[in-house]
Amino acid sequence: MKKNLHILLFLLISASGAFGQLCDTAYWHHTYYNQRLKVYDSCATFDGTIDLLDPPLFTGDGDYHIYAAPDSAFQWMVKYRTEAFQKTCYGLDSTFACPTCLNVEEICKGTPTDAGTDGAVEKAACNGFNDTVYLPNTGEHVRIKGPFIYDSVHCWNEIHPVISCAIILPAGINEINSASLADGLKIFPQPANENIKFQFSHAPQTITLIKIYAITGQQLFVYGLSETNMLDLDVSTWPAGNYIYDIVLQNQGKVIKSGKFSVAH
Repeated sequence: MKKNLHILLFLLISASGAFGQLCDTAYWHHTYYNQRLKVYDSCATFDGTIDLLDPPLFTGDGDYHIYAAPDSAFQWMVKYRTEAFQKTCYGLDSTFACPTCLNVEEICKGTPTDAGTDGAVEKAACNGFNDTVYLPNTGEHVRIKGPFIYDSVHCWNEIHPVISCAIILPAGINEINSASLADGLKIFPQPANENIKFQFSHAPQTITLIKIYAITGQQLFVYGLSETNMLDLDVSTWPAGNYIYDIVLQNQGKVIKSGKFSVAH
């Protein structure tokens, strides 16, 4: 009965006129092989808790796979299928790191590394596109927005591409000024070999960005945290050398601390 209800709701939404209006066409135009993405809802909202960030940091197409455990009201999205889309499955159900999670995919987070025709298409899709969507950490409770789709190659459901990601703060907790985060920040080990940790004295409760630059000043990565006080980065594949970091309060656009760290292998 519950499954039928979800299908009925889907049909009502489709008939309402809201269906078909993409959340943000700029993001959709920077996905690749869009015909593989079968749209259930062109602009959906999903609430859940980040369970796992897919290693390695970026997939070969430059996108970032994030596995989110859905809140109870959104659990149906994980298993939902339509018969028409089910028939367009071009592969086998891929091994999924978190079978009870929904994959929410942020696009063009890294430079595509795939070769051949696919790599050329992926690079073209990301060319000139700067994704600014917040990248959450494991354990954070978030609200995510984007097209709810069926990936006919991997045969699973996704929010893809994610066009917004925001922390849902616990009831009774307001965002606070996190300038004090600069005090007591620990970055270790130095030099780093396999991993480097950014540890704050407390969770900031507001989105705080950690921006990483090459020594030349070129921005390489942007990470974020809010409800957690630790960012643990795998630097095992980074070139040895010195790097620069900025700690930025997103809501103020304010740099509260800058410094350097080194990687040695």
